[in-house]
Amino acid sequence: MRKSPRSSLSLALRPAAVAAVGAAALVLPAAPAIAADTEDPAAGPQSRLVLTMTPGLHSPGSEYTLECQPPGGTHPDAVGACAKLSAAAGDFDKLVPTGAMGCQGLHDPVTVSARGTWLGGEVAWSKTFGNSCEAITATNFVFRF
Repeated sequence: MRKSPRSSLSLALRPAAVAAVGAAALVLPAAPAIAADTEDPAAGPQSRLVLTMTPGLHSPGSEYTLECQPPGGTHPDAVGACAKLSAAAGDFDKLVPTGAMGCQGLHDPVTVSARGTWLGGEVAWSKTFGNSCEAITATNFVFRF
């Protein structure tokens, strides 16, 4: 059986066609994947805060970063602090105070502050307490660092 010139040409072009389709398959899925990473609304906005404790006369000053969604930053207990802030809907005035046993004896005022973003909204909060122990317990240990 003799092959027609047309079928010989088809056989000659097949490897090139397969290579072109394979190359396109490698390149084309990459573009939608990149777009999905940057535009995924399910990922939600992240929260990034700078927490500071400005000392009175005898307290050391400190500053830490807190990132949530997912928890991270330099805060020593980012997971716990993010959970407590989430329970308070990111409102520092709604943090549930813990017991303040032994905090009342020392008068050494400190100011704690938070600035940054929480779920995409701006945060600018500060409050002065009688001492660092009161600040820590009044903010449910979010400022314990």
